Amino acid sequence: MRRKSAVRKPKAARKTRRPARRSPAKRPDPIVTLVAAGAKALALPIDPVWREGVAFNLRLILSHATQVDEFPLPDETEPAPVFRA
Repeated sequence: MRRKSAVRKPKAARKTRRPARRSPAKRPDPIVTLVAAGAKALALPIDPVWREGVAFNLRLILSHATQVDEFPLPDETEPAPVFRA
């Protein structure tokens, strides 16, 4: 009896796993950090539910302050008079 030679089937391509990518270290949001530090410095209790709203409003205020600061004024501009009642 003749023996059949075993024909090897090519191995399926192995799925090579890429090394897990490390997600870049998330830096804490500086505005949230500022809110926490300000609350601590002033001994102001802020409910955790409100912290995101406080951070949003601080971002908004800083955005408005940036717009005012970037507005060009001529050198001869004088401050408005102060009216007292």
